[in-house]
Amino acid sequence: MKKYLTIGIPCLIAIIVASIFFLGSKENIQYKTANIDRGFISKNVTATGIINPVRTVLIGSQVSGLISKLYADFNSVVKKGQVVAQIDPVPFEHQVKKAEATLATAAASLEKANVTSKNNKRNYYRSRKLFSKRVISINDLDAMRTTYEIGIAEEKLAEAQVQQAKAALEIAKTDLEHTVIVSPLDGIVISRNVDVGQTVVASFQTPTLFNIAEDLVHMQVNTNVDEADIGIVKVGQEAKFTVDAFPDDVFEGKVVEIRMSPIIFQNVVTYDTIINVDNSSLKLKPGMTANTSILVAKVEHVLRVPNAALRYTPSEVLKNGTDKKTAIEKKFTKKSSSSIWMLEHGKLKQVAVKLGIGDDNFIEIIEGDVKEGQEVVISETVLKSAKKDTQKVPWGRSTRY
Repeated sequence: MKKYLTIGIPCLIAIIVASIFFLGSKENIQYKTANIDRGFISKNVTATGIINPVRTVLIGSQVSGLISKLYADFNSVVKKGQVVAQIDPVPFEHQVKKAEATLATAAASLEKANVTSKNNKRNYYRSRKLFSKRVISINDLDAMRTTYEIGIAEEKLAEAQVQQAKAALEIAKTDLEHTVIVSPLDGIVISRNVDVGQTVVASFQTPTLFNIAEDLVHMQVNTNVDEADIGIVKVGQEAKFTVDAFPDDVFEGKVVEIRMSPIIFQNVVTYDTIINVDNSSLKLKPGMTANTSILVAKVEHVLRVPNAALRYTPSEVLKNGTDKKTAIEKKFTKKSSSSIWMLEHGKLKQVAVKLGIGDDNFIEIIEGDVKEGQEVVISETVLKSAKKDTQKVPWGRSTRY
């Protein structure tokens, strides 16, 4: 029995001391708050895009041949009608001469057919007079009539061959003119895709020789806006963007077009939104990546709270599993409803609010029992601290925890 008392009493003392320590500890919750104020809120849609000239023209060749001369290079400034390239014209000059010879042959054939037709006509009328005098038979008259009609048909055939030869000559001359490549507009050469001595083939599709931009002062950003945001993007809205080459510069533009054709890539649907921008400084170059931000809505002097206030939920609510949406559903039923936690006289109070537009830092309060200057809780810190009072222990000694 004495053995059990020797073991049990220390264990009992240890249990009592531990209970006093843990029962004497408590949780202190410190709340971090922010004031509800009035201010400016802007809602933006962000997207990436590519900077391009407003108008570009791909200059190609309508004929096949050898590039004999180039009169323009990268970054060359060209004028409308200026010669930028020359395809070897010798083969086409030979085609023109051949077509001229064919036309001359057809013209001679037509002249021969005219003479033959006149002769057959005279013979036919002569045979008719002879037949009326019963000098020749009806068979002879029919033969002369047939010869006369064949002559007329051959005359028409010769005329058609002349027209065909003239058309072939015009085609040959046109092909010869197409060996001279000219610029269709005033602009600057962005790219050159051929070299002297290279052969271009225009059998199936027109080969591209140059890419010319009309103007680099007026540029546009082809921005891919997500389908979730395209409904709030409108023509005329202001936009800002930056490029990696000039990270400290903010360029401004305006939405001028929203194209209906969807762009689908890896099951992500976007829409091409065109933003016009002034490039008088010529800092922007074709092909640069633009990080755009389109201003879709803005309000001034409205009640606003930090976004963190909407994300905050008291730890007690999380522990108890209380549905924080209960207070909201009683007052508001719209999707834009939410709630915030106010701190009044050191106690938490849940307030249902109706939200408006928001940005990265604040969100607008349209409706709710809140006023400017009130404190809203955005976070909390839970501190566990033991009581530092002197606790009396059963065996008469005192200890400070």
